[in-house]
Amino acid sequence: MFAGVIGYMGRPGKIFAYYISIVLVFAGLEYVIPEDVAAYLSPGTSVEFSPDTALLAEEDSAFLSVFPVQDSASVIISDTLLQNIDTLDKKTKVSLPVVPYLYLNDIAVSHLCKFFRKAYNARKDGITVRVLHMGDSQIEGDRITRYIRESFQQRFGGTGPGLFSVADPYNMNPSVWLVNYGEWIVYDIYNRRLNLEGREYGILGRAVKFVPGTNSGFRFRASPWAQKKAKSFYKVRLFLGELKDTLYMKGYEGNTEIINDTLEKSKGLTEINWEFSNSIQGMKFMFRSKSSPAFLGCALDSLAGVAVDNIALRGQSTPWLLRTNRDLYKTMVNYLDVGLIIFQFGTNMIPTRTYDFNFYRIKIERQLRILRKLAPDCAIIVVGTADAGYLDKGKPKSYDHIPALNKAQKEAALNSGAAFFDLYNAMGGEGTIVKWVNSVPPLAITDYIHFTREGGEKVAGMMLKSIYALADTLSEKGGCLYKEIDKTINENSVKADTVKQLPIK
Repeated sequence: MFAGVIGYMGRPGKIFAYYISIVLVFAGLEYVIPEDVAAYLSPGTSVEFSPDTALLAEEDSAFLSVFPVQDSASVIISDTLLQNIDTLDKKTKVSLPVVPYLYLNDIAVSHLCKFFRKAYNARKDGITVRVLHMGDSQIEGDRITRYIRESFQQRFGGTGPGLFSVADPYNMNPSVWLVNYGEWIVYDIYNRRLNLEGREYGILGRAVKFVPGTNSGFRFRASPWAQKKAKSFYKVRLFLGELKDTLYMKGYEGNTEIINDTLEKSKGLTEINWEFSNSIQGMKFMFRSKSSPAFLGCALDSLAGVAVDNIALRGQSTPWLLRTNRDLYKTMVNYLDVGLIIFQFGTNMIPTRTYDFNFYRIKIERQLRILRKLAPDCAIIVVGTADAGYLDKGKPKSYDHIPALNKAQKEAALNSGAAFFDLYNAMGGEGTIVKWVNSVPPLAITDYIHFTREGGEKVAGMMLKSIYALADTLSEKGGCLYKEIDKTINENSVKADTVKQLPIK
């Protein structure tokens, strides 16, 4: 009715009605925008958004919640350490060790202490403890993760390349040689154009399905480009989502059929587990069903030790955890025994020209709080954005707003009980990326953002130096009471072939 009346008004009437409608809209916004969000949208704040920021604004905006910012100056950093770190579970304050470029609070130390203790005793206890390295294109292609994996497995024990998607259209994982048969559909958690029923994206943020009626499968084998430890694996674990129809599966080692299984309908998470007394070179699986379940990943590990997974979401500024099936995600975390999550996003926020990244702090903090609920016993290390640059009138120059972006990431981490690694300053701060591009061999490529393989190795070394410094300090001070592992423990075990129907908890 109101729109019809406006249609017949003269020009002055139209202008007046338009003015009144605008006033009413902004008056309404005053009641729906949180106060501390409005604070950083005040006049004088200039923000030039990158294309990815527009996507961020779309992501489940109805779930927006605002958390108070913790003053980073209140983080306790000193050169002493109280003896009983376990009392942190009772909210006991503790003085923390000074570790280069690693910012900590008591909650972060408590969780990291548990991870170190578990990792050091993994082989003795006969368990596999997982590390998830999730991030954007900066970690894509195992660029940094491969060196973290190799170092962790040398220090704590373990072998294998970890968890991977059974369909990789970009062939981005150099640590696993993968070949697909038949037709597969890839569902990425950030792809709104192709939504996955039940949001069964799992830990990888990617699930794949074969096209029914096709002879579909995959083959994997040890990659010649993998690090030494990643080339050996003794355990194969395949994770599937809901089985709506009977699934027929055959498995081959070389040309020999060693598996011929039938999996019945199941609403929970299904884990299929094979263990071998000797390291295998690879396997081939073929599948047939009226409908495909969601393939959530295949893990190639040792029988005990540490496994490190590369989870790269190209072009994303968060892991989009609001879009996942949280019960399924939490179940995978439990059954994969995740102990540490390295959270490395922010590259796609670099083109956003602003000195106030409070909006991104809120975004990351929300993701970390969800992650804390999905993996309550896991340690989390947030890795800050590296130095990055652009061409200014033909000359390379670092972005000067990176420190503001890092500040937001650090606040989000510490507010959420996570540790923060300051990669920007660890690598040398402003201007470093230009030096890295021009170094011999180059440590970064000419987009002045992404690292080369050599650069990835250098960054991994920086991160590991701080992580190990903390572990050693906690050990020396009596904070992490682990025992020296038995050096004679090996990977040998009785061959087993098991199928587990895992109810979602």
